[in-house]
Amino acid sequence: MSLRTAMNLGRAALFSALLACTAPSFAQDAPSALPAGLRPYYDTLLAEGEWGAVLNLQRLGLEAIDQGHLDVAERAFDAALERIELIYANSDSAKKARSLWSAEGSKDFKGEPYERAMTYYYRGLLFMAGGDYENARASFRSAEYQDTISGHETYAGDFGMMSLLSGWSSTCAGDAGLAADFYQRAATQKPEGLKAPEKGLTTLVLVESGTSPVKTATGSYGEAMQLKAGDNPFVSAHAGTQELPLLGDLGWQASTLGGRQVDAILDGKASFRKGTEAVAGIGIQGATMAVSLNDGGGAAGALAVVGIAAVLVSSASKPKADIRYWDNLPDRIYGTFVKGGAKTALSIAEQTADGERYPIAAPVIDRTAGACRLVLYRAREPGALRVQAVSNLSAGERKSLQKRNETRDVAFRNEMERRFVSNDEALAGGE
Repeated sequence: MSLRTAMNLGRAALFSALLACTAPSFAQDAPSALPAGLRPYYDTLLAEGEWGAVLNLQRLGLEAIDQGHLDVAERAFDAALERIELIYANSDSAKKARSLWSAEGSKDFKGEPYERAMTYYYRGLLFMAGGDYENARASFRSAEYQDTISGHETYAGDFGMMSLLSGWSSTCAGDAGLAADFYQRAATQKPEGLKAPEKGLTTLVLVESGTSPVKTATGSYGEAMQLKAGDNPFVSAHAGTQELPLLGDLGWQASTLGGRQVDAILDGKASFRKGTEAVAGIGIQGATMAVSLNDGGGAAGALAVVGIAAVLVSSASKPKADIRYWDNLPDRIYGTFVKGGAKTALSIAEQTADGERYPIAAPVIDRTAGACRLVLYRAREPGALRVQAVSNLSAGERKSLQKRNETRDVAFRNEMERRFVSNDEALAGGE
């Protein structure tokens, strides 16, 4: 067993033990035309409905890339982005929605800035693979924007890889002036030293290494979400004898906002709950004092009511952080620009700190469109992803949530059937 296989299987076993409950089966609804390896993820998508739609679509889309089904990946990421845009678009209406939207675990998943950015990143790569470089550039620009917003706050952009890819999309589209602007921007962002490709290079090589950033809950009530870099025993990636530059560090992106390190992302309800608990304590203490002073019951009764009401409000305020995360993302992304046409073979490997190299046998995307070629390598192995993402909701909370969302999830499942099943049946009929 390879080091990479052991790493993936070890995490799968660890996190499967954390699942609060198993989603109900919708196997009978799984589309016959959908590739068999993707059906379990489609099953979970239907089971969890809108509550987990964005996350399950992200996981399905990336697993579809790993398994070589780029058409399914396009549909999955498009559906995820439609939902992200409702809240996190660069528009006045979306900004208003952000100010009203709360992200605790019982609310629909929209992801952290780095997760939303990576949704646009993969959609951009798929556009690039299809030769649509204008939309690829638009996707990478949106990715950089998503990395700048958290809730109702906006930060400076620091995801240089997205500017670099915007520049490359412009190069492939024949817009040298716009490409130069993006390359210049990338040179001022993180990570340092991102360089524009030299003239005559036609192939973009990307190597994704390691496993995703991890979210955990901390704080008095589990109200604070901590983000930690994912597991990665590899320290570099190589194409033949060349060590590849680091283009993106998701662990760093996840744990920073505008370049500022953050230890934890707090949910505002925690301080509210502490306040109501304090009021409850004052009310109950006051009632006890009034009784001891033999006030006839009036003050004692009033203060007791205040205390009981505060306890009820406090218990109803659930500040639990949402620790669901996009777990088939990489830890780091390496890349370079090289010469060569569609037939040029590449020798890609990851290297550990002690110098051991582990080859990545084949790319998950290798497409030439127009003047440019995209080659994407991913260290994760198809099928290693758990069917269900980690959640810290209890079985009872999950059941209550599914009951509450029954009506709107009927519409959701109909939409997913049209998006995945109908399209596949149409494709099958046309072959």
